[in-house]
Amino acid sequence: MSDSFVKQGLVSVPPPEASIAVLPFLNMSPDPENEYISDGITEEIINSITKVPGLKVIARTSTFALKNTDLDIPEIGQLLGVANVLEGSVRKAGNKLRIAAKLIQCRSRVQLWAKTFDREMEDIFALQDEISLLIADQLRENFGHLHIADHLSNIPTNNVEAYNIYLKARYNHLKWDRTGISNAIELYKEAIKLDPGFSLPYFGIGFSLAMRSAWSSDREKAKEADWYLTEGFKLDGDSYLGHFGKATLCFWANWNFKEGHKHYLRAMELNPSFTEAEEGLAELYRGLGEVELGLQHTDNILRINPLSPNHYYTKGVLHYLRNEYSITLECMEAGLRVDNNFGFCRELAIICLIHLKRLDDLKAFLKKYPEAQKPQEALI
Repeated sequence: MSDSFVKQGLVSVPPPEASIAVLPFLNMSPDPENEYISDGITEEIINSITKVPGLKVIARTSTFALKNTDLDIPEIGQLLGVANVLEGSVRKAGNKLRIAAKLIQCRSRVQLWAKTFDREMEDIFALQDEISLLIADQLRENFGHLHIADHLSNIPTNNVEAYNIYLKARYNHLKWDRTGISNAIELYKEAIKLDPGFSLPYFGIGFSLAMRSAWSSDREKAKEADWYLTEGFKLDGDSYLGHFGKATLCFWANWNFKEGHKHYLRAMELNPSFTEAEEGLAELYRGLGEVELGLQHTDNILRINPLSPNHYYTKGVLHYLRNEYSITLECMEAGLRVDNNFGFCRELAIICLIHLKRLDDLKAFLKKYPEAQKPQEALI
């Protein structure tokens, strides 16, 4: 992620006080391979506090784009459009967990709250819920009324080892490449063997196979995806990941716009910070020719996920369909500032430069990105 984003001042208006970005918790374990645990805990805290009405929560993609950067807290607040950040660390030694967390006000750098938790691994679900509730309560105390439920995080399985393997699967899944997805599917299957009543691995496999079906002509993958999603819904009918996976299967693999629309909306309702679902809805509207509706949704997701190159690409495609090549190019350039290896943005930028007859800029672009002239392989 380029520091140029900060210098360009993407966020020029003061953020709402009831707003937060949960930065990736550092892995302080002796084993660097335990990063999947710190990443998983971070993601669960994000998913939990997004359930608090009136609280702006930055999406995972954007906070994880800041992993291993040296930006200071005020810069992060400006970049993401939030007034507060949560940062922390996780140390796992054997079956013991130590989680340290602190809530910081961006503008003043004032530490609003800090605490260290020592627990056993089997207490991970209660601990995630406790941390999420404490954060929400601190924000309410400092910035006004927020309605907070008794619990923000649920217990998806009573089998800690199955959950541990699920976190490994999710860690691989979110690499978004062919090897990562393949590894994730095998790990999801291991988790199911340990606990057949654990819904999340079913949804993970269902989504992965739905995307693979959409990127190929293999209809058997679509049938298999549907089986896993159906089994998952038997266990949990209110999973945002389940509804997102079902929407992906309906829209991308089966071209069932009506069912896809229904499941995207449900996923958005269940987890407002999971912007991939709203992006899917924008793409569905694009398929229907409803470009203006699509743009309304891409503008909204960039508000809470401003460092997603794919969101800039999706927004740019919608402008491209209106022959707005200059705006499309701006979107592609924004996406490439976040991730200069994002191939879709490179390809559409080239097309826009050709449309705009900016041949000198095209030559410079191809010199900067020589790999853009090579065809992309299927991602997953």
